[in-house]
Order: sequence, then C-alpha cells, then structure tokens
Amino acid sequence: MGHYEVLGVTPDASMDEIRASYLTLARSAHPDVQRDAAARERAEDTMRTINAAWAVLSDVDERSHYDRQRLREERPTSTGRTFTASAVAEEAFRPFDASDEGSFDERDDRPITPARLPGWLVMAPPTLLVGGLGVLILGSMIGIVALVDLGLVSMLVAGLLFLTAPLVALGASRRSDRSP
Repeated sequence: MGHYEVLGVTPDASMDEIRASYLTLARSAHPDVQRDAAARERAEDTMRTINAAWAVLSDVDERSHYDRQRLREERPTSTGRTFTASAVAEEAFRPFDASDEGSFDERDDRPITPARLPGWLVMAPPTLLVGGLGVLILGSMIGIVALVDLGLVSMLVAGLLFLTAPLVALGASRRSDRSP
C-alpha cells in the first residue's frame, strides 16, 4: 500500500487535501483515543503508517522523489525496444549511463548544478547603479560637472555588469558541466 492510499488521497491531491486527510486520520487512529490495550497496539501500528506517509508527502522534495520512484515502478518493462512510428519518444531513446546514480527525470526542473555568480558580481551592479544615480543627482544639484560625469560613468559600468552577469553564469554552468 502506497503513501497516497494510506492517507486516502489521489497522487494529484493538493497539499491542503493531503494535510486535511492526515489530520482526520490521525485524530481517529491516534492511540490515545483507544480504550483497550489491543486496540491501542493496532492504533500505534496504524499511526506509524500514517506518520510515515505524512513524512514523505508533506515534504515537497520527498514527495517529488517518491512520485518519480512510484512512476518508474509503474512503467511496464519491455523485453526489447521497438522503433516504430507509434513508439513514444521517451521510450525510443535512452542514453547510456553507467553511473550508480538514479536515472534522470526530465520532469524534475530543480537546478542540478551548484554554479552561482560570484558575490561581487551580484552586488556590484545595483550598488553602482544606485550610487551613480545618487552622485548624478548630487552633482547636478550642486553644479559640479565632475560629479555628474562620475555618476554617468558609474551607471554605465553598472549596465555593463548587468549585461555581463548572465555570460559569467553561463560560463560557470558550462565549466561545472564539463568537470567530473
């Protein structure tokens, strides 16, 4: 019996539906509401099963992993590949991977690389933009042309850094893809 069946919900149930079902089952099956010892033992076993299902289905990552595993087990295994016009594209090609990791699920859209932008590249463009705007306003109010020029240059550099950040992120992503 799967976690969805334990809680009495369908796999496409929302978190609110899952939570409501869990609370209803927990209130009715909790060992503290049982009067005799035999019923209490059965309720403890039932409650363990309900809590295990809730632990998986209440966590988004755990539920996603459980759903992928459940779908993988439900797929019929074929004895051989058929390459006909009616073959499903997903079944027509499977890349060979000798690693021990679990198979890749195309529907999982969480990032797979830890590559991130350097901290200075995240903070420098908005800081330069706001600072340049402030210096530009101050220079134009006071009438100092050098401050106005400094503000404009600062804002120009901020714009260039805004445009450079995606290229740096792409390069870091490609490097992490190539590294073993």
